[in-house]
Amino acid sequence: MNFLTLPDSEFDTETLATTNKLGTQTIDTMAHQHHTSFLFNVNELYVNEDPENGGRPPRVNENGRWVPPVYRDGFLPQTPGRMFRWNNGNIEYAGFNYRWSDGQGLTYTNNGTLQHYSSTTLFWCNEFTQFQMIEADASTIDIATSDFPYNRWYPLTFRYERTLSRVSASVEEQYLAGRDGAWIAQLGLQAYRNRENQPTEGLAGNLATILALVAFSCTDDDTLYNVLINNLAWRGQSRVYDAEHGRRPERGVVSNIYLDPENPNGSTYDALRHLEWTDGPIIY
Repeated sequence: MNFLTLPDSEFDTETLATTNKLGTQTIDTMAHQHHTSFLFNVNELYVNEDPENGGRPPRVNENGRWVPPVYRDGFLPQTPGRMFRWNNGNIEYAGFNYRWSDGQGLTYTNNGTLQHYSSTTLFWCNEFTQFQMIEADASTIDIATSDFPYNRWYPLTFRYERTLSRVSASVEEQYLAGRDGAWIAQLGLQAYRNRENQPTEGLAGNLATILALVAFSCTDDDTLYNVLINNLAWRGQSRVYDAEHGRRPERGVVSNIYLDPENPNGSTYDALRHLEWTDGPIIY
């Protein structure tokens, strides 16, 4: 399993002359690829199913199996996760300078607010229902009374580009574009393998959803830190790790993506959108 690592190279005079002939758009694209970064964290989200404690009774689907709440009072306060930086596929701990508190990403230095890019709430319901997601912090909205697309929980779905799968809510395909790849099992996506025996280029798409899936490959925030920082399991060259997975019934997480204030030119809404929906695989 790898996070895509973009090359660290400098342009020489000949390269610059060539790219100048190709135009500003080419230069901008190459520069964006060289510097793309963002901050992220993954919080634990617990349900509150005790009406006497201000919660909501458990919900079940038509088959009598548990599904996540659709009202914000169906959740307990989130347990904040550490802040990390993704930089060209490399991941580093960013918690010395940044933190999550009261629904916001904050800087320690001046208590400033980080620019929010996206969030995904992801639950592992059970072996039958598997993952349910919404591309928002579900604890801040009442899904039952919200407008589309925030008015329901969604299964994981995928958009194909040949053998590359881009994950999001409510897109075309319910299975991955292929079957092979160690990352599929490590992310708990065996049930989403393509029925055809074909290779897979990897996983891209919604960044917050991808990082929530990575969090579910670990039991908690401490294990996630150890896997990302100490074991380097999702960085550069593929590494296998033995951490027990965290796909427990009714477990939920909220994954948050923020622009990186230390990289104002390469951490923009357009750059991250390009990374999600135009660039190659994030995980492979």
